[in-house]
Amino acid sequence: MKKSFAKSAVLMGIIILLSKVMGLVRDSMIAAAYGMTEQAIAYETASKLPITIFDFVLGGVVTSAFIPVYNSLAVKKGKQEALSFAQSYVNLILVITLTLSVLGTVFAPALVSVIAPRLSDSTAEMAAYLTRIMFPMVIFVGLAFSFVGFLQSEGEYNIPAVISLVSNLIMVGYLLFLSDTFGVTGLAVSMLIGWCAQAIVQIPAVVKRGFRYRLSAPLATPEIARAAKNTLPILIATWTTPVCSLINTGIASGIDGGRAINALGYANRLYIIIVGLFSFVATNLLFPYFARAAAEGNRDESDRLTRTSIRTLTFIIAPIAVGVMVLAEPFVALIYEKGAFTPSETAITATALRYYAVGMVFAAVSEVLTKAFFAVEKTRRPMISSVISMGFNVTIIILFGEKLGIGGIALVSALAAGVNMAVNWIFAVRMKLITPDRDDSLDLAKSLLSAVLMGVAVHFASQIPFIAGTGRLIGFALSTLIGVTVYALCTALLRSSEMTALIRVLTSKLNRT
Repeated sequence: MKKSFAKSAVLMGIIILLSKVMGLVRDSMIAAAYGMTEQAIAYETASKLPITIFDFVLGGVVTSAFIPVYNSLAVKKGKQEALSFAQSYVNLILVITLTLSVLGTVFAPALVSVIAPRLSDSTAEMAAYLTRIMFPMVIFVGLAFSFVGFLQSEGEYNIPAVISLVSNLIMVGYLLFLSDTFGVTGLAVSMLIGWCAQAIVQIPAVVKRGFRYRLSAPLATPEIARAAKNTLPILIATWTTPVCSLINTGIASGIDGGRAINALGYANRLYIIIVGLFSFVATNLLFPYFARAAAEGNRDESDRLTRTSIRTLTFIIAPIAVGVMVLAEPFVALIYEKGAFTPSETAITATALRYYAVGMVFAAVSEVLTKAFFAVEKTRRPMISSVISMGFNVTIIILFGEKLGIGGIALVSALAAGVNMAVNWIFAVRMKLITPDRDDSLDLAKSLLSAVLMGVAVHFASQIPFIAGTGRLIGFALSTLIGVTVYALCTALLRSSEMTALIRVLTSKLNRT
């Protein structure tokens, strides 16, 4: 199992890396084409709406409510019972998303006025028009994530991992060949087509594993009721991000003529790409294992997986987070600053990214803990954690509003992620979902201390005239290389378990050659 797990993790990581790189290319091309113009603000606002509404109504429920029930049925009653549940579940998701699509299309202007109340009339009108084009994508989002849950439960991770790559390629293709002809309207259409493709590309793999769509599959079954029972807690547990996004967008619509919406949007996508590359691999690969271990009553295995993934994610993400804080401006300039995206827009986007980065480790650890709760169908605890973190975010935003500025808004979101993680951690320890020991704490401390020392080294290195004068790309690459070297040396000297294991693996491979 360890070999297949590691192989799956590596291959899945490569696929997701390609997808994230293509996502960066897509965002860079959008930034170059539209900068922070009225069209860019309208598109950013409109593109948030369908996904945000979907997250409010279904969000993480699609996979998180599906996987534990499906795995439990497969273990205890056999695959045929599990397939019957999957057929009913897809019908339920289709009913909900079709309803959402109709309502979202009809009430698009009202939704825009709620999410971004301080936009100019012309920008708001354009945003509502683009929203109507994109809202039907919630149907395909629901289908895509239903198929993801099914395939991951069947042990197939690579097809679900490749779906974002497909949609990003579609949008990049549009920006390369058709953008000048169809403009921002075509961009909205390409996003809709991209999500449609995410569902379609999974169909052959879904069919191969025995799933057949049945329009007559019943909705009123005990299994659907069991999944529905956990729906509200899971939903609320996943609301932190969409709620914070809505609040931040509303405040940002009154900052710098609405340009803050774009700055936060561009920065947040970089943040998600970085955190998602690693936490997505870990949590989505581990979740079916969590669920199966829970169905078999194997708590020791679940505990081991949870502790290992938290240590590993912290080891990987902590230096990246610190590096992003230190090198935010050259990083943003490297990705976005071209065409219509100016140096002033780089500066405000870098400010947002720098403060978002504070929450990277918090978000990754919290994601692991949340999935551990979902796997054992203990959904109330992460729900409470989410409510507390949302309350924190809302309170600070209401108290200080636009005075926070772009950096303050991003920092509040990062700290809210920290609150979410802390409460989840307390619940997980109390419920004995995780049993951290002294070695775990030491390893986490070693990773964090090494990351801080690395950040100091990178800060001073980036000021060296030779490095600063080598140009944007080479200077960033040299600073990054110095950071990686310092972090590796620090973790090796501190004898971090993760670095020790990595050295052991590399030494073993070298000895074979």
